Amino acid sequence: MSEITRLDPKPKTTDRLNLYLDGKFYCSIDALVAAKNTLYVGKEIDGAALDKIIWETDRQRAFDKALDYVSRYPSTVRGVTRKLYDWGFGRAVVELTVQKMKKYGYLDDAEFARAYVSVNGKAKGEKRLETELKAKGVCADDISAALNGFDGFEAALELARRHSRGKDLDDRNYLAKLGNYLLYRGYGWEDVSRCVAQLKTERENDD
Repeated sequence: MSEITRLDPKPKTTDRLNLYLDGKFYCSIDALVAAKNTLYVGKEIDGAALDKIIWETDRQRAFDKALDYVSRYPSTVRGVTRKLYDWGFGRAVVELTVQKMKKYGYLDDAEFARAYVSVNGKAKGEKRLETELKAKGVCADDISAALNGFDGFEAALELARRHSRGKDLDDRNYLAKLGNYLLYRGYGWEDVSRCVAQLKTERENDD
């Protein structure tokens, strides 16, 4: 048997407690679960019994919180995993929750990548999209599939048109600014060159 020596509020949460057994941190636990099971400082409890209490309550709560999160903020496996740890759930519960979410189709990095490209592809180039998807934990194969057939030239051209209104396209300093503007958004030098050429052609036709 072990003794509960501390029950402290977990930082950044209002419903979790950090539980210590025999002076050492053991786990975080839902405050309502702690109250329901009359867990208090000084109480003696078997570690296995405590693990069972946590497992049976946290696994459903973790799934519910993860499901609510992705319904409001489409996310990746990495994103949901980090949130679950931030919420104070242990490794076993986190891994079970993520696998369950994937099984039921609530987490799908390949689909997330396709949707991300579809939504953001009108304002960002291929390189920027690739970098952002990598940062979100999407694997290289899923990124490649999502970007397959992606052509950002028309989007880059529209951005360039807006940026260049009233600007002198023969001004090298301005062209450098325009190029950096497009490069920052993930478009390659080829798209930048094509945009500049197209803009100049359009200006000549308007004259």
